[in-house]
Amino acid sequence: MKLKKLTSAVAVSLMLASGAALAEPFYINVNNFDTSPAAGTDGVTADIYQLAVDFNATSTFTDDDGTAGLSVGDSVTDSGFGTVSNYLNSSGTAITGTENNEGVGGSHSLIFDYDDLAGTIAIIDTTANPDGILASYTSGTIHVYNDDNFDGDSTGEQEVLTLEVFSSAGTVGNAIIFATVSFADPGTWFFASDDTDWSSLVVAINMRLDTNVDPTTDPVLIGQDGNGNDVYERTAEFNGSVEFNRVPEPDVLALLGIGLVGLGIGRRMKKST
Repeated sequence: MKLKKLTSAVAVSLMLASGAALAEPFYINVNNFDTSPAAGTDGVTADIYQLAVDFNATSTFTDDDGTAGLSVGDSVTDSGFGTVSNYLNSSGTAITGTENNEGVGGSHSLIFDYDDLAGTIAIIDTTANPDGILASYTSGTIHVYNDDNFDGDSTGEQEVLTLEVFSSAGTVGNAIIFATVSFADPGTWFFASDDTDWSSLVVAINMRLDTNVDPTTDPVLIGQDGNGNDVYERTAEFNGSVEFNRVPEPDVLALLGIGLVGLGIGRRMKKST
């Protein structure tokens, strides 16, 4: 790999991990999943920079690292269900007009769920009330469905996007989830800059979330697992925005750690000479 390519990959990943907003615009062809599209439209949205989302999430924490109470490194499993309430433009405001939003909120909605996001606690912000917790995920699947009858239930609905999570980064309230696109409804999802179909891409999902938690409680002890470890749970309501950005392939991402370590070693060696 050329140094220039590695440097570019490092720069992109650092920007994502630091929460920098790249906001690569995309568009959706709703003709492929909306059974009753808005009348008089071509079925293709305007360029979308973010999705406005509302969702409920439940986190289950296991105190399995041998310390008393939850701490960095303890296991976490997340589940959740939510709705895409609006498509947002480059200014972060809702895209309006049926020819631009192609009926979102009128003739269809997008809903999503997940029940197996697994990883460990990466950050605990004890200055927040309740504590802010960021997980570092290593696996899990996010499903996106068309909800053309607005019943808020994915049962019987068409799945239009499937994301396989393999890593994450970020800060409390600004998580970045890395995932491969294992399924994209054919001819539905495209990045606007070059009309790239999302099928088989690797994407970074930058989630900027309202950190107000309802109910406003810290994780509650609910029992113990089979190994005698304390298990805690917290259910919360969130709203915020989601951006999608293309990232290097997984093999390049794997090399980033080596590259960053090498850069650090090189810097220390230079200082010591």
